[in-house]
Amino acid sequence: MRKKYLLIGGLAIFQLFTQAQEIKDTRIQKVKKTEIELVYNQYFQDGNNSAVTGGTGTEKLTVYGPALKLKQKKNYKKGKKVKQRNLSLNIGADVISSASTDKIDAVVSSASLLDTRGYLNVEYGGTSLEKNISIYGGMGFSLESDYLSVGTKLGAIKKNKEESQSLSAEFQFFNDDMRWGRLSKGFFNPKTLIYPAELRGTQWNEKYKRYSYNLKLGWTQIINKRNIAAVFPEIAYQAGLLSTPFHRVYFNDGADAPETLGVEQLPDQRLKFGLALKLNTFVGGNLILKNSINSYKDSFGILAIAFENETAIKVNPNFTLSPNVRYYIQNGSDYFKAYKEHDPSEEYFTSDYDLSDIQTYSLGLALKYKLKNSKNKKNHFKTITSRYTYYKRSDGLTSHVLSLIFNMEVAKK
Repeated sequence: MRKKYLLIGGLAIFQLFTQAQEIKDTRIQKVKKTEIELVYNQYFQDGNNSAVTGGTGTEKLTVYGPALKLKQKKNYKKGKKVKQRNLSLNIGADVISSASTDKIDAVVSSASLLDTRGYLNVEYGGTSLEKNISIYGGMGFSLESDYLSVGTKLGAIKKNKEESQSLSAEFQFFNDDMRWGRLSKGFFNPKTLIYPAELRGTQWNEKYKRYSYNLKLGWTQIINKRNIAAVFPEIAYQAGLLSTPFHRVYFNDGADAPETLGVEQLPDQRLKFGLALKLNTFVGGNLILKNSINSYKDSFGILAIAFENETAIKVNPNFTLSPNVRYYIQNGSDYFKAYKEHDPSEEYFTSDYDLSDIQTYSLGLALKYKLKNSKNKKNHFKTITSRYTYYKRSDGLTSHVLSLIFNMEVAKK
């Protein structure tokens, strides 16, 4: 569950300390607050290592992503106890224009293929303000031409009396169906797995389902008036079809042997471990530093670590600049080899550069403007945020992300 803290006067750390007192002040009355967030993202990518064509060829694509997020909070009394009810809804779509997806059918032209992904997530939870404990659950689904994903989650957050420390736990389960055709052939009439055009004479995979189980834990501690630290360990287990059926792999038996062609094959089980360390520091004046280190290891042989910094600079009470930088290094999977380097005698093989030895960095800047509103207005726009991120990977892939976010609040007493 994502939490956003508004930086008022540059004193974001003090906001966490005063949060408990603000809750107490609202307990004498019923308060109903709805946040409405309108989001538009646009993503551009280009590269020359497409997994669809065996680790070579264009990776150019564009994604257009509108979304609507609604979040409602309501404080109320039940007997002598004060409770809070939370309800959130997230609905959106991604329209994808991908030249590499066109190559699934071995099309020679450079024309792009349009695909669409739709998603919906609903979450409901309750908070006991007396005991400082929150319990929530949610469901959601995501639908694209080549998969249907249905997920559920259940979580809890417990704070101490002073609200200087919190513990959290969240369990997620996803059931993914990788068959093609729900958008074109009917929702309840999916076809078989889709393979590259020249490889459809063989049934490469018996399974078409993927199951994912994720457990996320969290510990957050206010160290002093300037620093907040957090630790987030995570473990995940996947079973079923973990390879992508339309990813090609090119083999070569030797210098004089003709190349052969196959479909990506990966183990049907995967165990993942993650650990994130975060430290937010109020430097003073109008400057806040948000630093994090994320590590990752899995049973495919991938080992990775990422370093990230976001700096919030409060230019004035209504305007905040947030530059950010991230560096990531990964030791690739044991099953990865580049175009024409795999031996056909291998049990598992992939030429997907997401699983290779890579280094990446990203640079971004967010501009957040808090709109001025009259105190007696209950319905108003709160903030407008624009964000740009540039991403580059050591294999040559580059991307650009543009985001625009409008946040509105509707309050009733």
